[in-house]
Amino acid sequence: MKNVPERGKKPAKKSMFYDDFSEGIRGDVWRALNERWKSQNNNGYSEDNCMFTTDPEAVAAEGATGGLVIIASNGDFAREEGRKRQGGGIVTKRLFGPGRYEVRMKAVPRAGQCSACWTYFNDWSLEYESRKYSEIDIEMPHGGDFRRYSGTTYENYASDSQKNCASEVISCPPVNDGKWHVFAFEWRTAGEDGESVTWLLDGVPRLKITRAVPRYTATFWVASLFQDAIAWLGDPLFERAYLYLDWVRITEYDEPCLDGNNEAENRLSYTGRYLGSAPVPHTDYFANGDFSRPACVKSFKGREICTWQLSDGAEIADGRLVLKAGASASQTVTAQYAGFAFELTAVCGGANDGLRVRVDCLKGAANCSEPALALLGSAEYAAERSGDRAVVRFTVGERETEHIRVTLCADGRELILTECHLKLVS
Repeated sequence: MKNVPERGKKPAKKSMFYDDFSEGIRGDVWRALNERWKSQNNNGYSEDNCMFTTDPEAVAAEGATGGLVIIASNGDFAREEGRKRQGGGIVTKRLFGPGRYEVRMKAVPRAGQCSACWTYFNDWSLEYESRKYSEIDIEMPHGGDFRRYSGTTYENYASDSQKNCASEVISCPPVNDGKWHVFAFEWRTAGEDGESVTWLLDGVPRLKITRAVPRYTATFWVASLFQDAIAWLGDPLFERAYLYLDWVRITEYDEPCLDGNNEAENRLSYTGRYLGSAPVPHTDYFANGDFSRPACVKSFKGREICTWQLSDGAEIADGRLVLKAGASASQTVTAQYAGFAFELTAVCGGANDGLRVRVDCLKGAANCSEPALALLGSAEYAAERSGDRAVVRFTVGERETEHIRVTLCADGRELILTECHLKLVS
């Protein structure tokens, strides 16, 4: 823990904003992102990737209260070419000043994208010296590792060469563990030690920065976005993954602050997509789990990437994975850690007997295009029958595990799979 503040006098409260989305994404309060930013090499943000439900049973089943916002991220294995590296999010229409900003959410659990909460105001003045700017960030993962995320302040920004900012990395237990976490920061302009921003995780202070603290009111954003920076985030080697948002609370303090103003986009009225009777979607940790596409496809950047690594005569064709005796198919899932529990379900043509699963525990930096991962240990499982499905449940056991590789094997005879899915069990 770095520069954790001492306890002191509580600041005077000015106002309280709270939304548990029990009325969905209200158009007078929020705007769902439906745009592309010139500064980012991706497919932008779509309102279709921002969903919500207010169904009490669906919300309760997810461990949330009120309503639930679900923000989708489409990775490099997304089925539609124009949606690869496309995210979503929401932003307040109101601007807020110094205070405590809290978000109860589940981060997108796959590396390669950025789950973020931040304040933002920019008057877009051409001259850096006269530019009015305000930004405070929570961004994860850092280095493709969900045991680290960053806290950043911007007092001014025009470009990478013209900016006044401060940023540090926060170490923590894995925050992509499928559990709810409260991510927060406290922005002070007249605290006991002057201007500062303190980041908290589940109520525990983790970092304090006293440099480049902004001074203008700003809107507040929660989003999943793709940045063209593999060293920072890793590669998005997944189809579709989800961020869940339970509530947002902003407690404004009665401390000095200059007035920012809304951008033109504030007039837009995108409110996301109501799920209605549709179920809440969940992240499948396997890509191409219905075997409807070739094992290898092109990434957003045109590089060949493979959902399934096939060996010893394994074949994907006509919506089926054919495993001859001794053949195998595997997928590597980065940024998954010791203690994480998973459930693998498969549908095998004609029978569910004979599927064997090996789980390799891996360690090493994966935030590069060709990672070299060290094998820590392996465990093998025989699938159990559950109705028309074969099921394997496992918990990652090796203490230093940072990634897993799951291999499907035919146990002694040819096996045909028509579906195979992997989900985190929180």
